[in-house]
Amino acid sequence: MTELDGQQGHLNGHSGFILAVFCVVSIFVIWPLRIPIPKPAQRPLLLLLRSTRIISHGDYDKLSQQRLHLSLSLKTAPIIGVILLLATTTIHGSTIKLGIKGDESIKPYDVLVLFISLAYISIALDGTGALEAVALWVSKKGGSSGRLLFLYLYAFFLLTACIVGNDPLILSGTPFLAYLTHHSKLQPEAWTFSEFMAANTASAVLVSSNPTNILIAGSFSLNYLTDFTKWTVLPSIIPAILTYPILMAMFWKKIPKTLIPIEVDPWSKLRDRIGAFALSALMLITIAVLVGTSFVPGHAVEVWMVTMPAGVLAFCFEVVSDLWRPDGKQEVAVKDSYTSSTEDQIVEPPREQLPVDGHAKESKEEPDPPPLSTPNTIGSATEEWSLLSFARNVANRFPRTTRTVRRLPISLLPFAMCEFILVRGLEQRGWIKVFAQGFANACTTPAKTVFFMGFVSAAFLCPLAGTNIGATIILVEIMRNPAFSQSSAALADHRILLGAIYSVAMGSNIGAFSYTFAGSLAGLLWRDLLADKGIKVSQLKFARVNALPLLMQITTASAIVLGELYWFS
Repeated sequence: MTELDGQQGHLNGHSGFILAVFCVVSIFVIWPLRIPIPKPAQRPLLLLLRSTRIISHGDYDKLSQQRLHLSLSLKTAPIIGVILLLATTTIHGSTIKLGIKGDESIKPYDVLVLFISLAYISIALDGTGALEAVALWVSKKGGSSGRLLFLYLYAFFLLTACIVGNDPLILSGTPFLAYLTHHSKLQPEAWTFSEFMAANTASAVLVSSNPTNILIAGSFSLNYLTDFTKWTVLPSIIPAILTYPILMAMFWKKIPKTLIPIEVDPWSKLRDRIGAFALSALMLITIAVLVGTSFVPGHAVEVWMVTMPAGVLAFCFEVVSDLWRPDGKQEVAVKDSYTSSTEDQIVEPPREQLPVDGHAKESKEEPDPPPLSTPNTIGSATEEWSLLSFARNVANRFPRTTRTVRRLPISLLPFAMCEFILVRGLEQRGWIKVFAQGFANACTTPAKTVFFMGFVSAAFLCPLAGTNIGATIILVEIMRNPAFSQSSAALADHRILLGAIYSVAMGSNIGAFSYTFAGSLAGLLWRDLLADKGIKVSQLKFARVNALPLLMQITTASAIVLGELYWFS
């Protein structure tokens, strides 16, 4: 590194290598690849796991009968990429620190703590049956018109996303819709996509509603209301309103005129009334405090200071519930995922699948699954101790807590951290200056700037450059680089830099529902939450449904930002 800020002033072999690794990792994130482990290598690997007591003899025998695979996906590819870059000294420890700890503009750990803490509370709340009960209650009270209910829910999602942001809405709203569409015999596609689009359009209204907003506002010292919301409220709400007729046109035949009456008592779905009340209160209080403290001057209250205590409190509540109410084992179904050390060898009991264009049939309540661990007697000896057997015993003793932990999107944490590290590596290896020069050549007028930056952020970098957060980090550094901010065009017209800032702000939110799930952590979470409820959404379906709304929204938002440049400036 040749410059004082740790960035190269030129490109070299390391620069080309990190760009190649970044592109290959992005490919595997979007299109995962499963590689069979050769049988000659499989047996030594299992022997190593057995000798280190990670797996028991019984687990070894079971896994020996299976063909194991190495998966190059979002769970593994970014990690392998970072390790490869470290091994070749393309990145160093300072890059790792910057990618996790961050700088004054953005702290990646802040985003990840927010993400996993709210995820824990929401998943624990879902485990109480509260979301299913509310979904049934809404179905019964929503009247007989399916299309009117669709309108009400879309408006509700827009308002909610404006206030609390996209991640909290996705976490609670997705399971809610899965239950609603299942019990109401509705095809889930229209309802789930409408929620996802609303969540990632309206989240641009308040700075606190999306981590990318916090990054942009902090990087350019923008006042939350007069310098941010003033500019983003119209480019958010107007495209969101225009999205509704597009959704109705796409899903007209899948939104019924009349809903089938539901006879089930909604509150019979509550499996834990105390937990439902306590965790609902915790979620509402956490979000209220999070929104309120976002307006504290100087960012004195960081996001993790609010969300981490809430997540820990939810975890402690479930642990205590398992200790003091052991009968909860009859309420919570804990699936056995500890039968393998690889993601592809997870053995789960069969469950009914609910495709995006159909429904699972109503079924009677299933009996409680067998315990995760039973004594494996050979004569008088019990099963030998191993890490997996210990995990099974803990799972049996703490069923509620285990259920929540198992459903947490933990794999997204290393993915996000490694993507942040890769982005920072690109920055340190000189690519930001190169990109800034190219962007400056393209952004010579306000009109060219808002449309170029809007489309690059929403349709290119967000889906391909390590989620919308990674894309925003790249774009913020480009805009701050003197090659862009001090270009002859930017110095001659101050609206060029302003247009770039606000078009990126809109693009980073709208780009979350582009043509790849990896456009945002919310997209990956949305997909996983639906899959957990038996609703499968393919990458092709995701891209096809989002294509027209994405094009309309970023075009409309960019046009409004352009108008604001001349109106406000």
